[in-house]
Amino acid sequence: MTEKAQIVFNSPQVQNPNLRDSSSKIIFADHILSSQFLRDYADLEILRQIRPEDIEDVSERYVPLYSTERNSDTVKRVDLSKYLPVRECRTEDSLSASDPIKCRRTDTANLQGLPLYIISLVEHKTKVEYNVVMQILRYMVHIWEDYEKEMDRMRPGISRRKGFRYPPILPMVYYEGTDRWTAPEDLADKIYHGKLLGKYLPHFRYQLVNLHDFSNEELLERGDEISLAMLINKIQTFEDMSEFTSLSEEKLESILRNTPEHLLETLANVLRALLYHMNLSENEVEGAVAKIKERKMGLLFENAKLDILEERRKVEIERQKLAQVQQEAARVQQEAEKAQQETEKAQQEAEKAQQEAAQSQQRAADLQKELQTAQQDREAAQLDQAIVCHILRMLRQGNSDEEITQSIMQRFSLKREQAAEKLNLAFGE
Repeated sequence: MTEKAQIVFNSPQVQNPNLRDSSSKIIFADHILSSQFLRDYADLEILRQIRPEDIEDVSERYVPLYSTERNSDTVKRVDLSKYLPVRECRTEDSLSASDPIKCRRTDTANLQGLPLYIISLVEHKTKVEYNVVMQILRYMVHIWEDYEKEMDRMRPGISRRKGFRYPPILPMVYYEGTDRWTAPEDLADKIYHGKLLGKYLPHFRYQLVNLHDFSNEELLERGDEISLAMLINKIQTFEDMSEFTSLSEEKLESILRNTPEHLLETLANVLRALLYHMNLSENEVEGAVAKIKERKMGLLFENAKLDILEERRKVEIERQKLAQVQQEAARVQQEAEKAQQETEKAQQEAEKAQQEAAQSQQRAADLQKELQTAQQDREAAQLDQAIVCHILRMLRQGNSDEEITQSIMQRFSLKREQAAEKLNLAFGE
């Protein structure tokens, strides 16, 4: 690696192990690129005229409080004093009435002469993160708390006064990933049953700047260095590089026609981080970087070996094939789960049918028992009737009770007690 390349990769700007994050850090560390980004992509009219000299980088004040993986986030303080409505303040309107310049720059919403600026918080993401809205909220609360403490140190007790206000914060997410951004953009969407709270639910949204929502042609038409840097950051595959080389050489080079030298160096560092990430050789990297410094963007990749890029393309194809296999496996798994659910449902239906069959068998057994009982009752009634008729015949013949009892025992196979009972019943005793 050349000495110059070593300098770039040993600089504080590229300490983050994620080179994508490093390129973003390089971009937003430059005030020209930052001002262009806010003018072009921030959804606020008041930022359409922001200049580089209006921007102060305060990232070092806040970002180190978080983990190193957040090293690509940037926090800018943007001076709005030249762009807000002005008024002449009265003595009682300002904490420093002896400072006429400060009074004249105090708008109607800021009667205490506090600094007039907006905080631009730019979170850089290369993949979808579903808790980003809460990450941003923590950032914002910390910035406001820090502002309150700073103002109280400068002017004791100012935060407790009626006119004290916190600076506005514009939260933005700069997303370079290719997957669709599906994370909630409103804090209220992360609150369980949030609708029940109505107006008492906190609401705030961040602005999503999705790099891949912009075509190469749209970025090129904007014609400034930040859009060129975003064009470079879109290059992630062999196909992306091919699409870049098909852009208008004249338009690409016209962007760099009046670019200051230090900004050329910044764009070169962005490209250098990208190409080393793509595993190109040192000669190929530095050859492409030199084209930026020569303001020849149209010839950026003329020295890159296509066989190396072809290998990258093959790797990408294999990655896509693997993704397809994984998708197919997921589909088969879903079908297996569906079949399992259908099997379980069929088993439940079979068990239900067995229960119904058992209930039917029990009802049939109960009915059979009732029929048997009824048959026995009929047979007993017929036997009683036959015994009564037999007793009547013997009485007409003049037989004694003992003779009748003996005859009943013999004819109907009854014991003496049973025969005597039948005889008594026949006489109503």
